Amino acid sequence: MSGFSAEWLALREPVDHISRSEEILAGIAGWFSQDNVLKITDMGSGTGSTLRALKPVMPQKISWHLIDHDDTLLEIARAEAQGDQVDFSLADLSKSLDVLFSHQPDLVTTSAFLDLVSKEWLEHMVEEITSRKIPFYAALTYDGRAGCEPGLEADHKILQAFNMHQKTDKGFGLALGPEAANTAITLFEEAGYQVNVANSDWIGNSRHKAFQRLLLQGWRDAAIEIEPDTNRLFNEWLLERLNLIENSNASVFVGHKDIFAVPV
Repeated sequence: MSGFSAEWLALREPVDHISRSEEILAGIAGWFSQDNVLKITDMGSGTGSTLRALKPVMPQKISWHLIDHDDTLLEIARAEAQGDQVDFSLADLSKSLDVLFSHQPDLVTTSAFLDLVSKEWLEHMVEEITSRKIPFYAALTYDGRAGCEPGLEADHKILQAFNMHQKTDKGFGLALGPEAANTAITLFEEAGYQVNVANSDWIGNSRHKAFQRLLLQGWRDAAIEIEPDTNRLFNEWLLERLNLIENSNASVFVGHKDIFAVPV
């Protein structure tokens, strides 16, 4: 299963929180406005970013269940969640979804996760969630749109290779990558759910230099895996990009979608 470093998750969290759709967050708060107590299960929780994003907009008493396959990230989540009511599960969701429903959640959430899974896995997850009539919130699902400013000649080639890499196996079979958001929307709608969708695009600017550097290094590494013969071109592209980040108002854009699906 593909993992993420604690350093990367920490750098991206401020950008994640700014990018999350306020419209979708308001919709979640409105859906549960009559509930005084909630049970929320977050899959692929990492260090608990979704908990920290929802906490300011949800006035209810919430018992959380955070699930991840990386115990190092869960240990950080434990430290960050002091004072909150949280259970933690170390689990490989590519093997079984049983743990997802072990705490009888009122809401299942995830963040930057659906683009890692296969269509077959996503179909199974949607079937399991909709059969129980549980609302579902997926934030920050990559949708294939990305770019940098100022533009460079090699941008298109590296992004093309990066998007190809997004469709390789991340531990759940061949990943949906950029197709994940639209696939999830279609599957929930076919199951009779009402699906609310909004863009939640990353925009990294001069305030996010370390974030930009690590993101673009990831693009370069992924592109080289797909096209190793272009190693030199992609490394030169990265060096030029890093120089622009340090010496200009360079920015990076990554398209995402937020989804809130509810039974009707």
